[in-house]
Amino acid sequence: MTKKAKKLLPFTMGALFGAMIFIGIFGTKIISTSNIEWIFAAPDDTTQHYLGWMYYRNTPWQFPIGMTEGLSSEGAVCCTYADVIPLFAVFFKLLSPILPETFQYFGLWGIICFALNGGLGAVLLSRIKNNIIFTSIGSLFYSVFFPTITRITHHNALGAIWLIIAAMILTLDYKREYKHRFTPILLWTLVCVLAAVIHPYFIPMVYTIMLGYLILLVFKEKKIAHAAVTFVVSSVTAAASLWILGAFEKNGSMTDNGFTHYSANLNTFFNGCGISKYLSPLTINTGQGEGFGYLGLGMLVCCFLAIVTAVSRIGKKDGSSLKYIASYLKEHKVEISALVVVFLVGFFWATSTKVTLNEHVIFELHLSDFLMKKLSIFRASGRFIWGPCLIVMTTALWIVSKLEFKTAITAVFICAWLQGMDVRSVRNVMRAQYINAEPYEYAVTDEEWETISGGINEVVFLPLPMDYVAKTKLYYDFARPAAYDHIKLSSFIVCRADYATLKSYADEQYSLLSSGKGRTDALYVFFKEEDIPSDVDNIIVYDIGEYKVARVKK
Repeated sequence: MTKKAKKLLPFTMGALFGAMIFIGIFGTKIISTSNIEWIFAAPDDTTQHYLGWMYYRNTPWQFPIGMTEGLSSEGAVCCTYADVIPLFAVFFKLLSPILPETFQYFGLWGIICFALNGGLGAVLLSRIKNNIIFTSIGSLFYSVFFPTITRITHHNALGAIWLIIAAMILTLDYKREYKHRFTPILLWTLVCVLAAVIHPYFIPMVYTIMLGYLILLVFKEKKIAHAAVTFVVSSVTAAASLWILGAFEKNGSMTDNGFTHYSANLNTFFNGCGISKYLSPLTINTGQGEGFGYLGLGMLVCCFLAIVTAVSRIGKKDGSSLKYIASYLKEHKVEISALVVVFLVGFFWATSTKVTLNEHVIFELHLSDFLMKKLSIFRASGRFIWGPCLIVMTTALWIVSKLEFKTAITAVFICAWLQGMDVRSVRNVMRAQYINAEPYEYAVTDEEWETISGGINEVVFLPLPMDYVAKTKLYYDFARPAAYDHIKLSSFIVCRADYATLKSYADEQYSLLSSGKGRTDALYVFFKEEDIPSDVDNIIVYDIGEYKVARVKK
């Protein structure tokens, strides 16, 4: 085996195991780019993402390149806010002329993420113990990462935990001598740009890890200029990537409500939330599913072994244990400080200003409205627990690796087996949903759509309620055929939408319809039957499945 092949072996083995785990949980059907049945069979966020991709694909190329037309009466919106995974959306839009009409990449994205999670997890572990058996078995924890399993077919883009792992690798490589001195700057820039074009939430996650890297460069290596250049170049380039996509366009709002609501509970590392095969769910507050950070039974056992190992090794040192600890802390104070700072920043950002344990509020910090609005740019703060999760996992594996080789490998193998056993319940659910699912029948059939859609160029949803984003099934049922016919929507479920603007437009359209001045080129879809104007004689009302729609007579 060549030196280069040997160097790539940990990544290759980890990626192979990661892909196999994805197939073992979700099967192969969802990988097929022509299979959209699974996307509509259990309508959820992936359905929204796929429809967003369809509208983005239909939009003529323009600048910024990520703008999507037809999803909102606000005008074009950035594809980032439809969660279409811009990295893939832009790439496949370039190939759109040669792609079939029905094309989805979300299953493909899933298996790639699992492979990269496992592959980069193995590379990360090779920085701890460069042994192919250890890195291959240990990589399974990064592949069987519970938050990824629950996200990859839900909030698909958020399955890219490998971005955080890549940042951790670069941080551990802070002493590495590269052939070109700008290589680490370019690598950090690449990771930050990827975070920007995959999902904005990964940007603060990556920068939280980078904080540790900068601390090490400044206080350990005394490379202040290098640290500054790394931060500035990566930040400017990531911001430029968002600008090119159109993330800073003025439609909608950059802030939203929900900070402290979508946080992580202090029990997150131990709470399987009904997904664990063996551990009973613990109580959390509404919205804290966003802070799901369950480590898995196998990793919890590994953490326990790590604690026992650390205590045992300290006890075996000559002299006072306290003196040894003090000496170790003094020798590695910068590294330990960087680790602690990164962990605490991620952990307390995830728990937000309202710290909870089970259903109880332990502590709440009241901030000004200005600060709360700024924090609400990333309102689902619970997601930031994933960085601390990976830090705990990696630290536990590092300590266990200090055992005698055969003992360490046996321990990691048993823990990985327990992790796999713990995932069986969610595996069975996923297999039933994605492998053994019954053929899906669309609520709005093609025949019904042909009956009501002739000559329309917009589907108008009336009147627009405050909770319109909860009416997902209605939106999905009409957006699917509308997207195929390149028909725009008056409103849809996208992030950062300005409800006031959408409602103003809906109210205007409803007023015109109610006064007998409705449009002949619009299909009116009503959220409630009682909202249909009863004293207007120039409209025809249709029953389409469970819905009531109307057209204005020509």
